[in-house]
Amino acid sequence: MKVLADVLFELGGAQCGIRYLQSGDRETLISYDGLLSRARGLLGRLQRQGLQAGDPVILFVRHNLAFVDAFWACQLGGLVPVPLSAGMHSEYLRKLTAVAGKFTAPFLFTERDLFRHLTTWLDGHNPFNQRVCVLEEIEQPECEGALHSAAPGDTALIQFSSGSSGEPKGVVLSHTNLLANIQAISRAAMIGRDDSTLSWMPLSHDMGLIGFHLVPLFNDIDQVLMDTELFVRRPARWLETACRYRTSLLCSPNFGYQHYMQSVSVAADSLDLSHVRLIFNGAEPVSASVCREFAQRLEGAGLNASALYPVYGLAEASLAVSFPEPGSGVQSLSVPLEALSMGNVVMPASRPERCVELVCLGHPVEGCELRVCDQNGRTLSDYSLGHVQIRGDNVSGGYYQCPQCDENAFIDGWLDTGDLGFMSGRGLFVSGRCKDVLFVNGQNWYPQDIEQALQQMPGMEAGKVAVGALRSESNAEDLLLVFIQFRRQLDYFVETARRVRAALAEHAGLHAHAVIPVHRLPRTSSGKLQRYRLVQAFENGEYARVLASLQSFLSCSDKPSLENGAERQLLDVCRELLPGRLITPDQNLFELGADSLLLMRIHEELDARFPGKVEITDLFQYPTINRLAEYLRG
Repeated sequence: MKVLADVLFELGGAQCGIRYLQSGDRETLISYDGLLSRARGLLGRLQRQGLQAGDPVILFVRHNLAFVDAFWACQLGGLVPVPLSAGMHSEYLRKLTAVAGKFTAPFLFTERDLFRHLTTWLDGHNPFNQRVCVLEEIEQPECEGALHSAAPGDTALIQFSSGSSGEPKGVVLSHTNLLANIQAISRAAMIGRDDSTLSWMPLSHDMGLIGFHLVPLFNDIDQVLMDTELFVRRPARWLETACRYRTSLLCSPNFGYQHYMQSVSVAADSLDLSHVRLIFNGAEPVSASVCREFAQRLEGAGLNASALYPVYGLAEASLAVSFPEPGSGVQSLSVPLEALSMGNVVMPASRPERCVELVCLGHPVEGCELRVCDQNGRTLSDYSLGHVQIRGDNVSGGYYQCPQCDENAFIDGWLDTGDLGFMSGRGLFVSGRCKDVLFVNGQNWYPQDIEQALQQMPGMEAGKVAVGALRSESNAEDLLLVFIQFRRQLDYFVETARRVRAALAEHAGLHAHAVIPVHRLPRTSSGKLQRYRLVQAFENGEYARVLASLQSFLSCSDKPSLENGAERQLLDVCRELLPGRLITPDQNLFELGADSLLLMRIHEELDARFPGKVEITDLFQYPTINRLAEYLRG
């Protein structure tokens, strides 16, 4: 039986490879044969630092080229890659240290500025004990490392959960798991030699790494990997690149579609997407309405609506669980909200009001079994709502050193996915996460359904609303909390809160315990909302002052002054780094000549003055002093 390294070796002499798209319009083309050579060189460096087969290597890099080289160096040497989303924000650093603490002697592969920032953030308490390889310090060329002969059952990857529900758990995936699912994906999506792929998804996420790096490599087809940061800043590049290279397979979760549609105003007829065969949509609940809007927006570009491809998967399944028939498009079913309770038979809604639209996610991929069962493990009939469970060669054998996690997740050889759903002749429908279900007004509610309803309000942006609940320790009902991303002055939020309360009462008969403005909605690297973090912050009293201020504004109409210390500090930073330039609060930094390197310096200075408050991507979204100051003020 094969291991991952065998796949790369078998591509020797292949003409296909990887095109890396980076900031500054840089493109780098590396053949699969060239990748093998680069990975062996990097392996030599890692081995000279004392690494041996079985050692964990945390990959904490932002750029795909470095990530891929390191990932394959690990595979060739029998090291165990541990991918993590990388950045300077404290959220990234907290997860990094939490994951590092789970290993006896973790090794870190990272970039110089990230490591410098991490060292400062840790204040001398470095868990890596000099076991670090800094990308910029690698001398080229390196002597090739010694290859390791892995067994199919060996650990090929530890994929830590994105943290959407608390402490990250390490999903252990073997070579058998990965290769079984890669083959199943290839067959279910009918991937052939004429296909090619393009992805902006982070390689720290399973859709990015497995679906859009390992799958095309396994099939010996060309792939384009676009740095996630580049997509965030310049979403137009995504489909422009697809046109330029006539890519047939793309991917994006809902929030990626929304980001593209909100940011790009280019006429659809300037693009040619007639060659796009499938656009995979997963990583978060699939929105039929978002898919329809995206297809309509790009109809003039020749995009076939049937190319939209909703899929279901999870890290524990090595990615894929169920796929629909390629070309079947987005098929949905509107069901009554009151029917979405455990054990209920779910039938199509007879009335459009108080219903939710669920998307069909197809049938299990080859080698993966799926069942929907009740709380006692009894398989339910079609259209009966229950727990979605899976088993198969693609399913992980368990979590890294967490017996309690294994005990909670595995039942008689089946993995409980944590999702609720039902089967029909058309395939699987997932209604939501079991732990996310809210009990309000004597009914079960899914937060995404309430969020979707609120996003239909005039002036409310898609992806800017999150719903959670204060859990009662008794059998009493949950208290509903609504969080809205809002970056204007606080007094402007009063009217928004009133409208939200009115909409909830009118359309769903719900009462909001609190409507809270937040700077940003916390998300995982794949775009999943981390609702639990918002609820935790509320319980910890972090929003008490904001809510008190909102209450005072109900009887006060005075607008606060725009002048503040933040604006003055921002001006000082920019004038210091752009000497001789006349800088006013409303001037665009990019028009003043701020390039990517200068922006990084500006960001470093801002982070020193406002720790953890500004990400480098915020400079693109708020490119003037007054807009950035307003964002900082909240």
